[in-house]
Amino acid sequence: MTWTFCYLVIFLVGFTLALVGGLVRRLLHPCELADRVIVPSHEHWASLRTPRADLVVSFLTGFGASGLVVHGTAHLDTRHELAAAAGGGIVLAALVRWWMCREVKAPADPAACLSATATVVREIPPRGFGQVEVEVHGCRVKLAARTEAGRPIGPGETVRVVDRQESVLVVAPER
Repeated sequence: MTWTFCYLVIFLVGFTLALVGGLVRRLLHPCELADRVIVPSHEHWASLRTPRADLVVSFLTGFGASGLVVHGTAHLDTRHELAAAAGGGIVLAALVRWWMCREVKAPADPAACLSATATVVREIPPRGFGQVEVEVHGCRVKLAARTEAGRPIGPGETVRVVDRQESVLVVAPER
């Protein structure tokens, strides 16, 4: 077994896991970041982290691709070749983390949801929190929601957004 074959296998494993795990979709569609939950940047973006699996997958892909390039173009000894491949993996993992944790400004507009129609995804109890799905700037997003109604609102029911308090929508049942 040659180093070229090892690098190719590592690259293909990483890239296949990225496709199967949804990393490619999340990179290309940032509004779907974090299961399409969008929150105001001043509240939660600092605490949002790229999933470890995405970092491992991007490292494997970068390691394999860098190893293939270095092995095919530079004539280094094995130790330096492995170090260069690891460096490529670390750089790709850092780029993926930066891309995934950057601020996505457009959908976080507080007024974008007001008076919109939403669908309840998780039951909203009378004095608690649930989750609704609403369209914001062309993206279907899930947001935390509470109701001022005296009764619970079940999954699948249609509600109207009447207010927004930080990252929580206040909804009322559609009549």
